Amino acid sequence: PGSVFKVLTMAAALDSGTVTPDTEFLDTGYIEVGGLPIHNWDYGAWGMQTMTGCLQHSLNVCMGWLSKEMGAKTFYSYLQAFNIDRKANIDMAGEALYPLLSSNNPTPFGSGEYAPRWVEAMMGAQSFGQGVAVTPLRMITSISALANDGRIMAPHIQKATIQDGRIRYYTPNIVATPIKAETAR
Repeated sequence: PGSVFKVLTMAAALDSGTVTPDTEFLDTGYIEVGGLPIHNWDYGAWGMQTMTGCLQHSLNVCMGWLSKEMGAKTFYSYLQAFNIDRKANIDMAGEALYPLLSSNNPTPFGSGEYAPRWVEAMMGAQSFGQGVAVTPLRMITSISALANDGRIMAPHIQKATIQDGRIRYYTPNIVATPIKAETAR
């Protein structure tokens, strides 16, 4: 998903109390997470930033730092709370699911000899939307929690169905609350 994923990393860091919007971060343009070098999108260093600035300038280095500050257990528990590892269960057939390779799920494709293994470097890349795969629908549904007081709603493409002459409207259904309303705001 790329940089749109950064809002989930920031929401997790804020909600977990790891940072506040005013927490300062000195962006030197480079960080290593698990041995993986991470640079900003422009290979630049943006100097002193608040968390708000980190999002405004879409800083990969800040997101990698946040993932390290939260630690794998917290970072991945929030990604799971945002349902990144689940289908959105839209009212259409054929929705794809991409397993989340994480410290909580190191071999999502089984235990065969070619099964991928999680390493800490993956957390750094995943913090800014690389090394993780999601459908656009999954991403929209997860991010919608930020605009809906922390709640993820069941997505629908239909307003209602008609069966045997009766109209059945879909009612809003909360499927998860990954962050507090205060964090979403």
